[in-house]
Amino acid sequence: MMNKSTASRESSLGLVVTAKQTYYPIELSNAELLAHYETVQDYHQEISLNCITQSCRLKPDSKLIDQQPELDPAKTRHIVVNFFYELALKTRVTNGIFYQAVRLYDRYCSKRIVLREQVKLVVATCLWLTAKTWGGCNHIINNGSVPTGGRFYGPNPRARIPRLSELIHLCNDSQTFDESMFTQMERHILNTLGWEIYEPMINDYILNADENCSIQYELYRRQLEHNRKWMNNNNDNALSNNKGSDSTDDEEDMRNEEDEEEDEDLTQKIQLINIKKFLIDLSSWQYKLLRFEQFEVTHGMFQLINKFTNQELGPLLQTPVPAKSTGDKIVEIYIQAILNCPEQLWENYQEYDGVEQFIGEIRDYQRHLEYLSQQKQAQYCTPPRMYQAPSAHQNFPSPPYSQQTYSPSRKISTQSDNSVFSTYAASHSSPLTPQLHSFTHNKLTPNSANGSLISLHSTISMKRTYDDKENMDPASMATSNKVNSYIVPPRAKFVGQSSSVFSSGGGSISNGNSNRSSLISLPLGNTVV
Repeated sequence: MMNKSTASRESSLGLVVTAKQTYYPIELSNAELLAHYETVQDYHQEISLNCITQSCRLKPDSKLIDQQPELDPAKTRHIVVNFFYELALKTRVTNGIFYQAVRLYDRYCSKRIVLREQVKLVVATCLWLTAKTWGGCNHIINNGSVPTGGRFYGPNPRARIPRLSELIHLCNDSQTFDESMFTQMERHILNTLGWEIYEPMINDYILNADENCSIQYELYRRQLEHNRKWMNNNNDNALSNNKGSDSTDDEEDMRNEEDEEEDEDLTQKIQLINIKKFLIDLSSWQYKLLRFEQFEVTHGMFQLINKFTNQELGPLLQTPVPAKSTGDKIVEIYIQAILNCPEQLWENYQEYDGVEQFIGEIRDYQRHLEYLSQQKQAQYCTPPRMYQAPSAHQNFPSPPYSQQTYSPSRKISTQSDNSVFSTYAASHSSPLTPQLHSFTHNKLTPNSANGSLISLHSTISMKRTYDDKENMDPASMATSNKVNSYIVPPRAKFVGQSSSVFSSGGGSISNGNSNRSSLISLPLGNTVV
């Protein structure tokens, strides 16, 4: 009786499957991927053109999103995307669903006004729609008792569609949402977008077909580690039996080198997949990226990866190459986003292999740029000189002077090339050196007190002769016009000088022994001593 009742209960519930997940053979997966790539090559150009066209046509308009009255992107973007990511983690949707759900939300905000009290409902409905659109649930085993992932681990992940009961529980803080509201919002979003909710995923640009399911590579690495341990144990037993064999040691060394190379390639592959997934999720927080096309964001992401991983990667699709300035802007946006990585995203990806190392490389690069910037500023920017006025009680030592007598008009002790009184200026002309003009008069004896050719008394004598020219003889008048015929007062005598002002001796100015001629005549009157 118990067996019949149990069988009838199971038949009423429908198909009940208790299958367990097993490893998908890596050899079979590689054969399928090879056939996939060969088939895609025939339609590669058409597929690429269709993806780019659809992405550009369905791009969200950031200018219209900026006009949201209650949801300013500059203030609410971070909060909304954080709630998106929290829902994605708790509902365990597959990679790429989170990014596409945020993009669907941006498209809806480009056409409709979203009120603050409706944000959670719109966000959860967009995630629900996206998970159903890109679900990929093609497995026969689609029962609640079957673990997430389907029958096998790989090669493609089995997408999990969130249940409405889960979304209501996660969004129902004040008991305001129910299933009918979710279904109404779903139809409203579909009508607003004209039922065009499917567009090429960013995973189609970034991830290759073999990178959609990284768990397959991780399980394969575990399988290799297990096989290697088993082989090492067998080799140890064989070496214990054949201790004197040199060929066995050489074969073991070659086998270890091959295993290390294979492990290194597999590790780099897993790290690269994790970095790509991290950047895809990080893009959802960056509102500035909405100004660029999908293929431009893709090229900027690959430019960033190649810069810090020393690789040459690119999108699998045939896309136009954006301008260098555009790529540099996108790289700068990603660098700033990584430096200010959201806490939830970092907590989720810090255990992924390769992500922490990639973030560390970018932080070291940014610190190096800041160091170079500081060095450049210190090189070209001099600190301002602050002058402090001396106080009344402050004493300053007097400047040291030489024991020689000092004349303010002539500084002989200091030789300067730019000074008017320098020795160099006396013999060589420079822009700072005054030119000595020479006159075309006959060489006359300097009879004036200042050493000039025409003195004040000679000028007066010439004037008197010109006024009295009617009473003078013409012959004597011609003779009187000569400068030498005028009476010149005797030269002024200086203390300590024997003959002339410019007489050279050896010593200071006070005793008249200067060995250079002055460029300025001393202002002494023409008086007779």
